[in-house]
Amino acid sequence: MSNSSNDDPQLSGETGESGSRILPLFPLPDLILFPGQLVPVHVFEPRYRQMAQDLLDNTGEIVLGTVLGDDQEQLGEVAPIQPVAGLGRLQRYQALEDGRYLLMILGEKRVRVIQRIEEEVYPLAEVDDLVEENVDIDWAQAEELKNAISELEQNIDLPEGTSAVQMSDLLIMITPMTVENRYELFSNPSIEDRVLKIIELQDSIEDDNPFD
Repeated sequence: MSNSSNDDPQLSGETGESGSRILPLFPLPDLILFPGQLVPVHVFEPRYRQMAQDLLDNTGEIVLGTVLGDDQEQLGEVAPIQPVAGLGRLQRYQALEDGRYLLMILGEKRVRVIQRIEEEVYPLAEVDDLVEENVDIDWAQAEELKNAISELEQNIDLPEGTSAVQMSDLLIMITPMTVENRYELFSNPSIEDRVLKIIELQDSIEDDNPFD
């Protein structure tokens, strides 16, 4: 990525007095960016090509906003995004000859969208960190998460030291469910509640499986 900097402090992700930040916003249909998740983003619209160029000249931080249901019909205009989004950072990119970009974005954290700002070129979002609650997960719940992941994806080898929070996010990502239900779990500020609900959902899936 480029080492040059942009003179606009908001686009470089500086923190304001309220602790909020203004960052580039890319609304995407049915996409939820979890912390630690690496997602490919294809940029082809002219306004978002400019956004991609600006990412190279700044911190590389971007907000991927989730657009659900009928709201997707407005993607070409000003599609509403959900109130909790994923903040990610550009890891690598490929600039294509026709001006398109292929971006790889790594999720870093959940953020709360305070407001959407429509600029002349591309949208921005004022965001602050989602304050997470009930962060302590007991050993038994952590083991349940680990076992549930192994049952769903036997090829996943969890690194030593993987936290219960990371395992719960992974399980939410790989468990079959509607995108609306996945977003509901993603946006829940209570980590304990997320863990309990995804374990409960996983148990119900196993009970309904006639091949077990």
